[in-house]
Amino acid sequence: MIQLGGEVLYKILIEFGIPKKLVRLIKMSLTETCSKVRVDKNVSDRFPIRNGLKQGDALSPMLYNFALGGFR
Repeated sequence: MIQLGGEVLYKILIEFGIPKKLVRLIKMSLTETCSKVRVDKNVSDRFPIRNGLKQGDALSPMLYNFALGGFR
């Protein structure tokens, strides 16, 4: 399992030539995320997601590959 701080990932993206505007959009999609949990008919209050990539997000595999590429 790879764990690295978001700022490290953003620096890696910039080193690979990803435009800063796109890096800011990626950062927003990863840091301004909330979720709810549903069990049967009960739904929890919203809570922030503080770390990790979203499961099923099309962006996740690409970010993972960039993170691995940053360790060359």
